[in-house]
Amino acid sequence: MAFLTVNNSVLSFAEYLDIVNTDQRVFESNEIDWENAPGSPNNLSEYVEDLCIKATNRIIEKIRVSSKWHAVADNQTNTEYVALFDPNKILRRQSDFTDMCSYYVLKEYLLAKVADWGNPESPEVQKIQYFENKFDDLFNELLTIFDWYDFDDSGEIDRSDLHIGQVTHRRRTRGRRNVVRIR
Repeated sequence: MAFLTVNNSVLSFAEYLDIVNTDQRVFESNEIDWENAPGSPNNLSEYVEDLCIKATNRIIEKIRVSSKWHAVADNQTNTEYVALFDPNKILRRQSDFTDMCSYYVLKEYLLAKVADWGNPESPEVQKIQYFENKFDDLFNELLTIFDWYDFDDSGEIDRSDLHIGQVTHRRRTRGRRNVVRIR
């Protein structure tokens, strides 16, 4: 579980083995014709790592356009953070970013190739929904608790870098619809 880097620049949050470790059965079932996949490189690991790079770029863009990123970045003295998100400044919770990238690759690219979209009860569609929920939960958690990004570019996370999101429901209630469940 490590970021894939080139010249000290983050290229991908995950690599081939991270995807295999997340759901090994996708690779063992041989439902995807890997050699004849359109635009695929010479082997399976290169193909999956290309998908990891693509997923990382999508995750970075999702962070950049999120209102939570803009709310935290607006509080910084340096206004260039409003538009920029630098994955090289992720100093903590890198394993969470690796997991998030793995979920994204599986739900958007790999399982989508073999899913029986005509049957919402098919195992592949169920897995896509499972990984979608896992991705959304982790994405929202990371954007609510900013304890992983080096805003001041000091090389470490200090007190000025910590930003905990606001809790929207502060009223105590015993109503079922107000109970927050963590998956």
